[in-house]
Formats: sequence, structure tokens, C-alpha cells
Amino acid sequence: MSRDPQICIIGGGSVGSVLAYFLHRGGIREIPVYYASRESVIEVESQGGVVVIEKKSGAEYLVPIKPRHYSQPVDQCVFVLNAVKAIDVPRSLELTSKITREDGVVIMLQNGFGSLELAEEKLAWLKVACGVVYFASERVSRARVIYYGGDALLVGCRRRPCGELLVLAEIFKRGGLDFRVVDNIDHYRWIKLAFNSVVNPLTAITRSRNEIVLEEEGVKLAEMIIREVCEAARLHGYNLDPTRLIKHIFKMLEDSRENYSSMVQDILAGRNTEIDYINGFIARTLGERGLVNTVLTLLVKLIEKSRGRGVKG
Repeated sequence: MSRDPQICIIGGGSVGSVLAYFLHRGGIREIPVYYASRESVIEVESQGGVVVIEKKSGAEYLVPIKPRHYSQPVDQCVFVLNAVKAIDVPRSLELTSKITREDGVVIMLQNGFGSLELAEEKLAWLKVACGVVYFASERVSRARVIYYGGDALLVGCRRRPCGELLVLAEIFKRGGLDFRVVDNIDHYRWIKLAFNSVVNPLTAITRSRNEIVLEEEGVKLAEMIIREVCEAARLHGYNLDPTRLIKHIFKMLEDSRENYSSMVQDILAGRNTEIDYINGFIARTLGERGLVNTVLTLLVKLIEKSRGRGVKG
């Protein structure tokens, strides 16, 4: 494997664009990014790449990616970073299979549970890894993304060793991203699921920044949600301490209080959310014992269906 192998990204949203930004800073000059929308391809091409805006410094960086459309799988990639939303994963897997080399590695980067499992099933002949993202970003137009902060990405394979990931880690670390290869990726998936199950629906329902969860009512709801998350995790063989988990979540919230969660971004943009893969997963795991997560899932789905049905001025 060459020192700087071809790396492709599927999904030019906020996560995919920030990953391209770190790859470019790490020395990768050829970064194909696949879009589902031809309009996005045209806009990125006309701009010469995607602009990533660092929120803290205000600096803007033009990342000279190579935009591709889903219908034109022209690359053969050693690493494929699948950064589409969980609801778009089924559609993306055919493209993933076409552009990943037989000796390559696919990295699934979705929130919640279900996307990785589907990729492992449908791409069984490939090495499939999971990535847990610890940075915040927002796509403000087809070719502009705000990077709010955070600089960690935890990655690991479940079914067979993926030593190739160390090559990717070196590249990302050169670019400033703390890319860590871990043995038990599912443990970190549960921790991230706990955070998302609290922050995403509460911000989506209230259409607020993360700081809304720090209100007294948000804290009480968070505690109720986490009790169910820990019960679901136990059924899957993971013993999580709810007290420690709550402290961890609120530490992360203090650091990201001004951010908009991905779910509130979806609601504000009129898109369907990943609620089925987050709180919906907890609700399905627990059945009647998952009342809080069931209610949150139903509320968010009602909000999705309410588009265009509001009170007219």
C-alpha cells in the first residue's frame, strides 16, 4: 500500500467536508467526494472545492475536492469514508461497493445503530470499519460548511483486523485530526449513542442549540433517557454506569452548548432525521420498557410530517 493511498468520501455534507479538510491538511491532494445531488456537484465545481469555515477563528479554507455524482463511480479507492446520513445508507452501499478496492477498507460514519450492521451484511467481502465522530459541523450551503470544533475520530473493525487503518491514522494526524484506532468500537458507539439520544431529539423538538438541554427540564429528561439507554446497552452485553454517563454527557454539552445538533439542522432544513437509528433503536430494543425513547421518537416523526401543515399567518 502506498504511503498516501487514494481516499474517497461518499457524502459531501458537514461531516464529509470536514474530513476532506483534515485530509487536505494532511497532504492528500486528490480527494474525490461523491454527491447524490447534481446541483451540489455543479456548485462545488464552480467554486473550485468546498469552503470550510473555522467557527473559532473565522478563517475560511477552500478544500479543492473533486466532486463526483453517485451515478459515476469512476474511482478505485483504498479507503472509502461513508459519511451520508443513516437514512441514506441503503442507497449509498451500491456505490460504496463499486469504488472500494478488494483490498480496501470501508469506514461507516453514521450516528446510531443499524448502518454499520447493514454495511457489514451487504459488503461482506470487504473490510468494514465504524467511525465515531467527535467534532461538530454544519452545512450552510451546498459548498460551504462551518466547523465548530472537536478533533477526534475513533475507528475500529468488528469482524476482522484492519491494520490498514494505521495508514489512514497517520494521514489524519498530520492534518490535525486525532484519529484513534480502537479494539472495542461498539463500546464507543454506545457512549456516542447515549449523547445523541439526549441531545438530538431535545434540540430537534425545541429547535434550539445544545444549551437547551442544560435547563432544569432538559436535565430531568436526560436522566430518564439515559436510564433506558443503559438498560438497552445491558441487553446487548454492555454495562454502562448511568451516573458516570450523565456526567460525561453534560461535560460534552458544556463544550458544545452553542452548537446545533445534526437533528435540529435536519428539522430546520425540512429533511427527515436519523431518529429511527438513535432513540428509535433504544425503543425497539426495550419494547414497552422504552417509553421515554418511544415518545421522543414519535414526537420527532410527527415534526417531520408536520412540514407545510403549520398555522398560516
